[in-house]
Amino acid sequence: MWPAILTTPTPSWRADAEMTVTMDDERGPAGVAPGGSVARRLTLAVTFLTGIPLKVEGEVSPADLWRSMGWYPLVGLALGAAAWGAYAGLLALLPGLVAAVIVVLLLEAVTRGLHMDGLMDTADGVLSGVPRERALEIMKDSNAGAMGVVAAVLILALKVAALGALTRADAAAPLLAGWCAARALPALDVYAWPYARAAGTGEAFTREHTPGPVGMAGALLAAGLAATVFVTLAVDGVGAWYAGIVIAAAAMGAALLVQAAVAKRLGGLTGDVYGMGIELAEAAALVVGCAIVKLAG
Repeated sequence: MWPAILTTPTPSWRADAEMTVTMDDERGPAGVAPGGSVARRLTLAVTFLTGIPLKVEGEVSPADLWRSMGWYPLVGLALGAAAWGAYAGLLALLPGLVAAVIVVLLLEAVTRGLHMDGLMDTADGVLSGVPRERALEIMKDSNAGAMGVVAAVLILALKVAALGALTRADAAAPLLAGWCAARALPALDVYAWPYARAAGTGEAFTREHTPGPVGMAGALLAAGLAATVFVTLAVDGVGAWYAGIVIAAAAMGAALLVQAAVAKRLGGLTGDVYGMGIELAEAAALVVGCAIVKLAG
């Protein structure tokens, strides 16, 4: 789980990853300066956001964790591209709604429900109506409550219904731009809000707090949007040149509004809230994609 990697001991992040976290900001991975190489940061991004079993050797410092977040939009773009390819292929064999169910399930499988867990935990804690400290305790509990289950069902239903309403060409912009934009959020979240807990594995992501990863995430988001425009024009999708830009802005805006409300309630954000933001942004991207099709028609 992506949120859970912030709240569980490091060894459980990847059973096959030879990785330990050092809490000394002056130390980096063995023989590597803090932040490591580009390949290392990208590997960490893939490892944290998906279930793809990549190996990370040596120690992982807070600088590694923070700087790897700048590469998250690239991972999101790859996931969106894979989802679009799968959806396009399935539409040749199946009705749109059935194809959408399969694609959404595949995405959850690839990410191991990383962000869905954060959505559920956040819903359980924030909507419980209890004081802040108790809400944070509920969010840390691995057991799912009623509000978490309802939130998950609603988001999944919304994603399936929205994706199933889109043609192959019109689904390109929401999946490419939306998934890329959703993963530009974590770096912005960490930079904009404090960590809500005094301690925790997720706090390691927030220690360096330099603007570099935010700038990298922004640059990769811009590149992802450019790629979306190219693809949407190539397949003659609705709103060809502007669809991806509108979708990304709306998806991030919707997620940030909810996260701002949660931050006010909790005094900051946690890894669960980062994951919730990704889920909300993805769902919003698909809904806005449907709205663009409707308005253009």
